[in-house]
Amino acid sequence: MLGLYVHVPFCLSKCHYCDFYSLKHSAPAEEAYVSALLQEVALKGQLWGGSAQTLYFGGGTPSTLGLNSLALILKAFDRYFPRATASEVTYEVNPGTVQAGDFVRLRSLGINRISIGLQSHLDSHLHMLGRPHTLADFHSAVQGIKAAGFDNFSVDALYGLPLQTVSDYLATLDCLVATGATHISAYALQIESGTQFAQLKEQGRLVPSGEDEVADMMLAGRDFLRARGFVHYEISNFARPGYESKHNRLYWQNREYLGFGPSAASFIGRRRFANIADIEGYCHRLKQGMLATASCEKLTKSLEMAETMILGLRMLEEGVKRRDFAQRFGPDPLDYYGEQLAPCVRQGLLHVDDIALRLTAKGFPLASQVQMAFLL
Repeated sequence: MLGLYVHVPFCLSKCHYCDFYSLKHSAPAEEAYVSALLQEVALKGQLWGGSAQTLYFGGGTPSTLGLNSLALILKAFDRYFPRATASEVTYEVNPGTVQAGDFVRLRSLGINRISIGLQSHLDSHLHMLGRPHTLADFHSAVQGIKAAGFDNFSVDALYGLPLQTVSDYLATLDCLVATGATHISAYALQIESGTQFAQLKEQGRLVPSGEDEVADMMLAGRDFLRARGFVHYEISNFARPGYESKHNRLYWQNREYLGFGPSAASFIGRRRFANIADIEGYCHRLKQGMLATASCEKLTKSLEMAETMILGLRMLEEGVKRRDFAQRFGPDPLDYYGEQLAPCVRQGLLHVDDIALRLTAKGFPLASQVQMAFLL
């Protein structure tokens, strides 16, 4: 059940809302990063190597990497973490960072799922967000994806943007559905500390959408996609049947995963640890033959149980399987959390049956309220 995540920290430029660790791409930085990453794969492979169910390249912008660099990285992973036949290998791309022909090479290297960031179909929104591409760039990338024979690709969209209307958001979703995307990730804009948007908000130069407007977009988007055959399988994710993200499901099931690259997190043996969020420190440590771990936390069983409930309830169709939870931890979740769950059930926020615990349609917009019950 092991999942692997690779953080590629390079971008053409920093989006105004992004708080992930990233820096401007350069050839020398890529060379140093790849060398360190190969060493990290070898070190972690010696400790935890074995069959991997998923491999996910995120960022940053993975598609800023040269394809020869990617080939070296994949070869290293195949040595220590051989992929099962049904493994899912996802590669994030941004429009404007790939040529149409690049997708043919990506497929030949074993990439079988593409995740492409659009965020909005309006160029005015893309400019406001600091996205270094246009809608035309996105359509060009989609053509390349299809021409290369990919039948599994996901697209990201944002809602709750300043001055965005429900109609704007639904038009973006309509654009994504028209491409033939098999998966759509829809996230409410979060203004994170340290970002350009946070600075503009402080200065009064950016006014985010109100809570009611965001809720209206969330519910309208859900209804729009469900009416077009998408399964709302996780709070922020929709998929054609059979095209749910296997990698992200590992996170929502609170299963083990290994992270590689600056700032990447891992969860192994009830220990959660993360790499240094600094490429120079990351490369230096690995050049010395040491892992680049910056922090480590050992979870108690009770905390791991609570996190399993909180993450599992994000899966709206699957929920938290009672039998799986009991096999993993001992008690049935309904017995262990009965006191916390009772108010949520009475209020109609949570549905419980012999198989699983799931958020109801009423509970979905109030998911954070239900999830908080497990931390009391």
